[in-house]
Amino acid sequence: MRKYYLFLIQTEYYKLYQKSPKILYDLLYNLYQLKEPNLNYGISLFKSICNPFSVNLLSQYIQSKYTCMILSPKVIKIHSIQERTTIQINYGCIIIKTNVNFPEILKVFHIYNKKIFVCDFKNQDYFWLSNQFQKTR
Repeated sequence: MRKYYLFLIQTEYYKLYQKSPKILYDLLYNLYQLKEPNLNYGISLFKSICNPFSVNLLSQYIQSKYTCMILSPKVIKIHSIQERTTIQINYGCIIIKTNVNFPEILKVFHIYNKKIFVCDFKNQDYFWLSNQFQKTR
């Protein structure tokens, strides 16, 4: 099971880290592992790098385009024959739990914004979502 974290990166940081995603991954990984005493610093740094997602817009769009089950106000389970995918839509990041390496729902986020950075911290995997779609063309 893969667990992807999607971050909407601000334009200036997108330009800065577009060709060096490892640095951005390391920065986000350090924020992910941050302990409570440094939480205020981490939140401040996170807000300077990332933009918030439009939770209502994304949630409504996904519900209109996919057969899904609402597990909670922020958690949606996509019904599919090929994959098992659950999406947690937060303002700071989107969390996708799936049994496939590249779930179909990523297409929605690629359409939503081209500056999305995807991390799988458990498997130390990361990529720019727009680069993945360029590869598949």
